[in-house]
Amino acid sequence: MLIRSESDMAPQISQQLREWMVIWWYEEHKKASEIALLAGCSESTVYQILCLHCDFGQVNNPYCRQWGQPRTLEQGDMHYIHSILEANPTLYVDEIQQQLFEVQDVEVSIATIFCALQRLAITHKHIAKEASERDELVRATWQAEYGDIPREAFVWLDESSIDDRTNQRCNGWALLGCACVQRDTFIRGQRFSVLPLVAHPRSPSGCRGCLAARSVF
Repeated sequence: MLIRSESDMAPQISQQLREWMVIWWYEEHKKASEIALLAGCSESTVYQILCLHCDFGQVNNPYCRQWGQPRTLEQGDMHYIHSILEANPTLYVDEIQQQLFEVQDVEVSIATIFCALQRLAITHKHIAKEASERDELVRATWQAEYGDIPREAFVWLDESSIDDRTNQRCNGWALLGCACVQRDTFIRGQRFSVLPLVAHPRSPSGCRGCLAARSVF
């Protein structure tokens, strides 16, 4: 049995990403080139990890000695970083550093945190926001009740306002291959009723606040 050393493998490949590579190969039947593209590594690294799984039943070499100095961040610290980014993916790196110091009593540099994020296969990407007011059950109930009505028959009439999202962050952290989704309350500015514009097309502006229909028509 050939024992392969891990010293020539890319150090940024995390344990979770290695396990995903095995799943992609055996369960999803992807090619080595496709797995290398998804994992951000070479095809030779993909084959080395697959050979480790075939020889030892795991994605790491159990007989390989650790190289270098002990890591500053222990496994509990890594789990803590992963958990706080799941709860709030829009944290800045210096905020992660501050929370590590306050909660875990670990003082590390920002460069160390970047290395930890790389080990966790967490990347920085644009956020796909979801409205926290959205209720999927109510939406499904409405579609079931009025789904047979053609869309040309609907007329939507409501207040008009400007969406003020200048204080919301646009980028966040998420696992490699996963979208970064943040549930947010969409803050709207001053609302204006559009009813006067319908009743009086030459009116230069709407009326602030709500209006009763009988006060317009």
